[in-house]
Amino acid sequence: MSADKALTPVGRVHRAQRRPALRVLPGAARTPRAPFVVLVLLVLGVGLVGLLLLNTALQQGSFALSRLEAETTSLRDRAAMLQGEVALLESPAGLAERARELGMVPGENLVFVELGAPVPGGSE
Repeated sequence: MSADKALTPVGRVHRAQRRPALRVLPGAARTPRAPFVVLVLLVLGVGLVGLLLLNTALQQGSFALSRLEAETTSLRDRAAMLQGEVALLESPAGLAERARELGMVPGENLVFVELGAPVPGGSE
């Protein structure tokens, strides 16, 4: 019968009264804030360092781009100057000047070959 008495609601109430009542202590239920604050500061710090590195890389790229643009401009100017010199040297006046420098003289009696027989240029 003692086993039946333990299962009855009266027995349960009697057993519950023997246990000390649970209560929430003030300050014990709070979770520590320091790890969260450290985590947030760490994430912000890593983000700022990442942005700084990204900005530095972009600035280096910008400097390299401006240097290459200046080099391209000077090379285009040089190419235009060289093309002008080539055009001058290829012109008839340029060819005549170089021929005079080599000691050549213009031909006075031009002869044209026609049907294999020489004909003086001024006899036509």
